[in-house]
Amino acid sequence: MIKELLQPLEQGYALITPTGRMSRYLQYWYAVKQIESGKSSWETPDILPWYAWLQQIWEDFVIRHDIDQILLGPEQQRWVWQEIIRKSVHAKQLLQPAHSARNAIVAWSLCQQWQIKVFPDDLYINQDAYAFQQWVYAYQRLCESRGWIDDGGIADVLASASQLRIKPAKIALTGFDEFTPMQRMLLDKLQSSGSEIKQLPLIKRSREITAYGYKDSREEIYAAAIWARKLLESNATASIGIVVHNLRAQRNLIENTFNDVLLPGNILVNSENFQKPFNISQGVSLQHYPVIDAALLILSFGNLSLSMEEFGSLLRSPFILDAGKEDQQRAKLDVCLRKYGESWISINTIYRLINNKLINPDDLPKSFILSCEKFGKVFQTGNKKQVASEWAKLFTELLKTFSWPGERPLDSAEYQAVTEWQTLLGKFAALDQVTTQMTFTDALSQLRNQVINTTFQPETPEVPIQISGLSGAAGMQFDHLRVICLHEEVWPPKSEPNPFIPIKLQRDLNMPDASANNKLAWAREMTQRLIDSSPHVVMTYPRNEKDRSLRTSPLIQHYLQSEDKQFFTRVPGYAEKIFTSHQTELIEDSIAPAIPAGETTSGGAGLFKDQAACPFRAFARYRLNAIALESKDIGLDAMDRGLIVHDVMEKLWKSLGSYQKLLEMQDTSLDRLINNVISKTVGEYQKHFPLTFTDRFIAIERARLFSLVKDWMVEERKRQPFTVKESEQWHLFKFNDIEIRTRIDRIDQLADGRYVIIDYKTGDPSVKAWFDDRPDEPQLPLYAITTDGDIAAIVFAKIKRGEVAYIGLAKDEALIPGVKTVDKINSSSELVSDWDALFKNWQIVLKKLAIGFRNGEAFVDPKDNMTCRYCDLHTFCRIYEKGAGMADQGQENTDE
Repeated sequence: MIKELLQPLEQGYALITPTGRMSRYLQYWYAVKQIESGKSSWETPDILPWYAWLQQIWEDFVIRHDIDQILLGPEQQRWVWQEIIRKSVHAKQLLQPAHSARNAIVAWSLCQQWQIKVFPDDLYINQDAYAFQQWVYAYQRLCESRGWIDDGGIADVLASASQLRIKPAKIALTGFDEFTPMQRMLLDKLQSSGSEIKQLPLIKRSREITAYGYKDSREEIYAAAIWARKLLESNATASIGIVVHNLRAQRNLIENTFNDVLLPGNILVNSENFQKPFNISQGVSLQHYPVIDAALLILSFGNLSLSMEEFGSLLRSPFILDAGKEDQQRAKLDVCLRKYGESWISINTIYRLINNKLINPDDLPKSFILSCEKFGKVFQTGNKKQVASEWAKLFTELLKTFSWPGERPLDSAEYQAVTEWQTLLGKFAALDQVTTQMTFTDALSQLRNQVINTTFQPETPEVPIQISGLSGAAGMQFDHLRVICLHEEVWPPKSEPNPFIPIKLQRDLNMPDASANNKLAWAREMTQRLIDSSPHVVMTYPRNEKDRSLRTSPLIQHYLQSEDKQFFTRVPGYAEKIFTSHQTELIEDSIAPAIPAGETTSGGAGLFKDQAACPFRAFARYRLNAIALESKDIGLDAMDRGLIVHDVMEKLWKSLGSYQKLLEMQDTSLDRLINNVISKTVGEYQKHFPLTFTDRFIAIERARLFSLVKDWMVEERKRQPFTVKESEQWHLFKFNDIEIRTRIDRIDQLADGRYVIIDYKTGDPSVKAWFDDRPDEPQLPLYAITTDGDIAAIVFAKIKRGEVAYIGLAKDEALIPGVKTVDKINSSSELVSDWDALFKNWQIVLKKLAIGFRNGEAFVDPKDNMTCRYCDLHTFCRIYEKGAGMADQGQENTDE
């Protein structure tokens, strides 16, 4: 078959294909035939896809006729259409102008291909078609005034020439289902000008056709991989095609499945990088390649800041200077930024950490910081607005400041991606022909859009198994062919008339998507072409998709067999073999080495809280120092909002000092004091978080704090006289050889000398857990039993919008408004019916927790469902995996 297709080349013909994929396929087989004939070198054959051939004709035509017109590339066309649509009166009605521009370009290309006049005067057009007509008029006027031309305009100019002579003058066309009116017009012109044109017929090779149904898409794809492997094992030189209707959606699943079946050794850590025996023709967006993503991250730094996630990705990137040498320092900086930084990070954020001594100077990635500084200096050399080519030069210089793409050798895919990036920068620079000066933000946005819209597939040697979509399979021939995902909902596909072209015009021209009948006819022809392209054809479909049942496509119904018997001979991979050969030994390991008697350990009230919530959590955090990375959200999170309230209350009571002064202060004076304290506190936070505390955010935060504090002061005035003895002071003490360092929010001294311990809360605290063997909030009980003073009450100060109140326990009734005595709390038992019994019970409960920690208790034993919801150690304790395993085991037992 290949011999018949390549034979015209020996007769001086140029071979023209509908797709670049088929062109490369034929070039490969041409090279194979030359090698088989004993040649070591040969001339590159004239095998070109249609549009490359058309541009070749145009370039020769321009030179010979001295034509002064600029051929617009895809990026230039996209920019022109976007600008036309953005400036049009219809722009305000569009949610996504860029998407509309892409659709308009497709519609314009269809109009050119089918030689549609936009639009006849006697034709009724709807609002969409009217908008498109206005855009086309503007586009045509602009192209005429600037001397521009696009691919569709090339054919018109060439067809209108008096004579159109090309080299070579012999053209052979292969793989075309049909020709559009524009293609037919150009071919007729060439033929009338003396060119010899012939269309190579598709050789029908079908001998065996079968169809099968499978449980779902996963089983269907796995069956295809098993089928391909068996064919490859029986004949390593066979050409195997797998055509997937929805390849873009299934690409990842297909690649993973074929890797598991055809390259099982890749699961081993030290396995070699084997050449894959399959190739997927569907590429992915260029931005998905890590080396390109790193380049965009570096350039995004020109906006003066990056999001926390983006900055962390840049820190960890292997494609920048000294990535391997500074990996530890960069990891530590990432941890520090997550803890003390903001949702957006700039170089000034790092300087703030250094100045405030929040990071050890020895832990700084000096090379990375130097690169950031170089970036800033180079960026300042650029103008605020300049043409695309100047931005392209500056982008290249900015990438050099980080030594992108790094120092380690690039693999083949990375190297090709970097080469594609350089090509893309050249196309971006070519926007000078259609644009004026632009800002950095606009330039980077345009470059990013080009990257996103560029589908990239690294070139690989020709391999036996070709996986492609329907368009990629056009004209291809295989020894074995399998077409998958052909269920009734997708094949034949639905007709999708272009919304910008009146449906009447599409139907009059019999365009494929003009009606369901046209689409059905197209699908039947495509099905037959696939069947004719191989002597051995298998067609499959999934019987189910999630919770929906599917039926086979009616176009392959008569080929359907009852069952694919060969599929059920599974090919176990290395992972499965390793798992089935394992010998499991169950070891109960929930007790860590005990802390020797007399040896002091440190922790804080948090240690007791974690030990009560889950012993493993306390063990992991305070003995293994396992701490999850923090993350920042926009604005202030709940903890930060609580801290700023604490700071305001601290400053306010340092100014007031006592209940008496609060009573004596007039409302206007109190308001002035509160505002001054809030302004000072917010100002301090602004220095630490300048990107968060914008003018608007400051105004909102000040209003929030004033409302909270003012409401709370009303509650404070209801109390008995007191003096604030301490506010936000740290205390260090020991309990059962555990060194505890904790900060008490506030300690008030009453007129009779007794103390009230206060803990500010901006959430919803509860005292019921104080009576539990595993208390949720042990800080106040812990301090209460370790102090020598006479404590009259321990309370939470609930400072929440609309819900300010004291919540806690008091020794005497009516000591603090709303605070009950022990005997009035429903959760109390007979053992803690009074104040002294409560303290004794706390002593027992907290000592039990301390002993359990010191003895090494590390059970994964959450107190309740809420314990795990807000825990950050799930991947360490693996409680959900254990739960899933137990659930599976239970299910298996049930099935038995």
